[in-house]
Amino acid sequence: MRFCVVGAGAMGGVYGLSLIDAGYEVDFLDVNLDHIKSVKKDGFRISGIGGQRVQKVNISAHENDFVNSADVVLFQAHTTGTKSAANSVATVLKPDGWVITLQNGIGNIEALSAVLGEERVVGGISYHSAALEDLGHVSHTNDGTTFIGELNGAISKRVKDLAEAFKKASLSPEITADILGVIWGKFVVNCGINPLCAVTGLRSGEIARNNAAAEMQTKILEEIMAVVEAKGIKLPNNDMITYVKRLTRARYNKPSMQQHIEAGRLTEIDALNGALVSEAKSLNISVPFNEALVNLVKAREFAMQQAFMDPKVDYEELERLALEEK
Repeated sequence: MRFCVVGAGAMGGVYGLSLIDAGYEVDFLDVNLDHIKSVKKDGFRISGIGGQRVQKVNISAHENDFVNSADVVLFQAHTTGTKSAANSVATVLKPDGWVITLQNGIGNIEALSAVLGEERVVGGISYHSAALEDLGHVSHTNDGTTFIGELNGAISKRVKDLAEAFKKASLSPEITADILGVIWGKFVVNCGINPLCAVTGLRSGEIARNNAAAEMQTKILEEIMAVVEAKGIKLPNNDMITYVKRLTRARYNKPSMQQHIEAGRLTEIDALNGALVSEAKSLNISVPFNEALVNLVKAREFAMQQAFMDPKVDYEELERLALEEK
């Protein structure tokens, strides 16, 4: 079984390098040219859980370098690029190959299915955590379960084979007959934690211990659950609000959205709380706290992108121009 990881960032790096450690052939496709250059020069480094090691890997920004080569694509692209990256998957896969998305958020399965056909898409969600420490260096920060499953609930041979590969790679697989419910469960977790960390700068455990942030989290989760219940989605936990609160209190990692904000990068807010707001509107449900949170994340995202600009913003010049507008 030959793999191609589309999106060689923190999580893509952890999964791909873990599979290489287990003896599998893995190629990497990414859009970050500086990252690719570093990996090609110095190898792909992983640290954290399992210790530090470096692998020489095949990595490229061009899908044509891997035409019809992959039995399975592990899709870890940023959610803002899912639709465009789906076309790269079609190029990389063998005629009988298939893709599993391990992304956060909702809408990713639909985007991949629109390009590849639903029969070539498998759902997945990961409770591992990772961070991109530097170009060419990922850190495996938390060990969790990898849930995988067919969209129709069947326990297929290909899913069993993937579970065996993930087991050899110490990625803790679990096959589920309700992968969509599991994906929505992780969606609730991400929506209830990630954006709060991104806009406040607090880590998850600090959110739980700050009264203002904890109260805001409760309001956000109550709105999310109103949408989930209206859609009739069966979640893996009967009391998701309590579950998310406990999870928040127990961890001090930086969620991916917080990492992206701090690096001046685009976030996955549109696939998380932004998608929740869209679902709520279609159901005529009011979610003002989530609407406000989406706007705050986007404003903070813009501010941090400006902070990384070169040359820096000339505020005196902007003020002069603003006065001239009068």
